[in-house]
Amino acid sequence: TMAKPRIVAIDDEAEFIDMLKNYFIPRGYEMDVALRGTKGIELVKEKKPNVVLMDLKMPGIDGDEALTLIKSMKPSPKVIFITAYDDGGKTKARLLKMGAYACLDKPISSLKDLEEMINRSVGG
Repeated sequence: TMAKPRIVAIDDEAEFIDMLKNYFIPRGYEMDVALRGTKGIELVKEKKPNVVLMDLKMPGIDGDEALTLIKSMKPSPKVIFITAYDDGGKTKARLLKMGAYACLDKPISSLKDLEEMINRSVGG
């Protein structure tokens, strides 16, 4: 079997991070988490995950800046934004053009769908 993707989740909502951990870790995924963007970027550098789940609006760093930093890493993980922020799709379109793998709305309708997307993103 394929090794499961290694995930870093960056979100300043502790409840959301806990929900992700409670879903993915028991299913055998390695998941590291950060509540701040700058700490999250450090984790991505250190852990070299396959996938980064990230909120758009966080203290210390915004989505564009974080995406640019992550895309410059080698190998570069897939980035999935998960956000309640909505400006009629303008920001989503820009991030996808910049190389984000996907932009999902919060609240997440299905963690199972998210899991399938994560596995698809790494070709698993």
